[in-house]
Amino acid sequence: MPQKKATVVGRIELPQEAIRDAKMRSAPALPGAANIKRQALAKLQQRSGTRPPLQSGGMRRPPMGPGSFRGGSGARGPGGPGGMGARKSKIAPTIDPTKLVEVEEPVSMKALSEALGVKVTDLLATFMFKLKITGKNINSMLTNEEVELVGLELERNIKVVEHKEAMDQLVEQLVEESEGEEQMLRAPVVTFMGHVDHGKTSLMDALRDSDVAKHEAGGITQHIGAYKITTEAGQSVVVLDTPGHAAFTAMRARGAQLTDVVVLVVAADDGVMPQTEEAINHAKAAKVPIVVAITKCDLPQAKPMQVKQQLMLKGIQSEDFGGETGMVEVSATKRTGLEALIERILLESEILDLRARPEAAGKGTVVESRQSPEQGVVVTLLVTDGTLRVKDQIVCGESFARVRAMIDDHGNNLTDAGPSTPVTLFGLDRLPSPGDKLFAVEDAKKAREVVEERQRRIRELSRAERSAVTLETLSAKLAEKNTQEIKLILKADAMGSLEPLKKCLEELSTPEVRVNLVHSALGGINETDVSLAEASGAVIVGFNTIADSSARQAAEIAGVEIRYYDVIYELLDQVKAAMEGLLKPQEVQNVIGHAEVKATFKSSKFGTIAGCRVTDGIVKRSAIVRLSRDGAVVWSGKIGSLRRVEEDVRDVKAGLECGMTLDGYQDIKVGDVLEFVQIELVKRTLGDE
Repeated sequence: MPQKKATVVGRIELPQEAIRDAKMRSAPALPGAANIKRQALAKLQQRSGTRPPLQSGGMRRPPMGPGSFRGGSGARGPGGPGGMGARKSKIAPTIDPTKLVEVEEPVSMKALSEALGVKVTDLLATFMFKLKITGKNINSMLTNEEVELVGLELERNIKVVEHKEAMDQLVEQLVEESEGEEQMLRAPVVTFMGHVDHGKTSLMDALRDSDVAKHEAGGITQHIGAYKITTEAGQSVVVLDTPGHAAFTAMRARGAQLTDVVVLVVAADDGVMPQTEEAINHAKAAKVPIVVAITKCDLPQAKPMQVKQQLMLKGIQSEDFGGETGMVEVSATKRTGLEALIERILLESEILDLRARPEAAGKGTVVESRQSPEQGVVVTLLVTDGTLRVKDQIVCGESFARVRAMIDDHGNNLTDAGPSTPVTLFGLDRLPSPGDKLFAVEDAKKAREVVEERQRRIRELSRAERSAVTLETLSAKLAEKNTQEIKLILKADAMGSLEPLKKCLEELSTPEVRVNLVHSALGGINETDVSLAEASGAVIVGFNTIADSSARQAAEIAGVEIRYYDVIYELLDQVKAAMEGLLKPQEVQNVIGHAEVKATFKSSKFGTIAGCRVTDGIVKRSAIVRLSRDGAVVWSGKIGSLRRVEEDVRDVKAGLECGMTLDGYQDIKVGDVLEFVQIELVKRTLGDE
């Protein structure tokens, strides 16, 4: 027993179970209670890692040998509690296993270990031996399904929650700051949507007296444009012109999210088309009112009433038929119906009562972005609230910068831009993605924190995508080794073109042939692209971009092919044709004739010879033969030899007799039926199964 009193250095809050065990040990002894006390004490000591269990008689177990010591808390060396061998040890905090554990995605092995209070080595052992998931380490990123499996295995309640970014906190702060600002009516944002070549851009040109359609490649809009139209009465309408081609579905979706009113453009001579239906779905998903503009009504073949009937079948009912959708018949070339269309748009916006705070800090949404060698990052922005000014500090995507300059849709320099104003903005150091939010901020420290966190999150998500290897992805990677591929280096002029191009090229891939985008970026084609293409065996594709002189010279020397496109479906069609050239041709079996065995002959040199009569079609020496007996095919193979009147022949026509041997088959009987099949190779397309 120690000779002096111990010093109390702190108190430990024990679980309720431990307190009950202690009360049981201190209670008066009852018959058979000694065994219960020993079991409870052993359980408590095993959980907390303290002293070894008592032996019978209440004496502690002696040391294992001379100079040895006991581990765990309270372990003492030869010097006793106050000697040199005394050690302090910490008791691990007890975590309630029923408590809900929340982890933010993406979840790393280390973060999950800390949240659960489980050692990383134990967690890795659970993955390896119990869940049979190998290849994990402390830095591995886990999928939500893997986190759920761990929770079930460890009987812990784990919830994966979305990460609340510093940007969300910044937005909340800006909303609170602008709540006291006075609200005023703002101009409506209108999106022109519809099928390709139905006259959307021409109609917009007629409204704003411009010639945008003349400068579009192939007469088709390749980017989203934002323009402001002002009537003679001083009322303004902001127009988003979205592409109508099927490849730009994602771009049209972004346009619908920004808009207050959708103008659905349908040609009177063409009617409702596939992209018209997609535009209706986007508008309904955005829950915005729809105004229908029936264009090309000046043409002799125009049928506006038929268009209204087709739209009614799609759930868009005209006011003429008792519905609520306004439909206006217009002509861009004759300039008829334009005023009625504007009046209808303003009527819809008046019902919506659109308001904004001009005195608040500027907020906007990126409509389009591109990289320019002379101007740097160029962003088409729609100011949605507040007023954005030159030299304002802004946060957008992964950038924190100042506004260097702004110009309107007519190319005039601006010092400030109020709500519902489309501008072209300069000053960002990194290229944002269309749809990113822009905020003018005063707190530079908070803004830098937002940008740094976004950059870190993008790195983590990228690492999580690379590390997420499942049986499905592993089998897919192994299958890729047997897949033909076309390697491309894609350079485009704007992010709004690059995104749909990448998506469409990836969708062309099949299990047999795929598009391998070695590199994709904005800007012109340079020598680095040529070097990469030479090393990887890729073809360089430029969409609305060209190669500089040094890149062209390097490509000629290296033999690298550079192709230029300005219309997206021409690029996709040529890539699709190249991919179809790599597909193995399909074997098609055509039955060319039948013959019946009339007699058989045995030959020591040739084996069994079948004497046949050709019943229909023709028998060819190169054909494949199927031998059937009693209606069942018993053999299939090649013809060994084919003779007619002791002469070798290539083919025998119907009604004639011949003798033949079958390659590797001797069991031929009278009455057998021979079917002859010719195999033809047919070129396949990507749509073939």
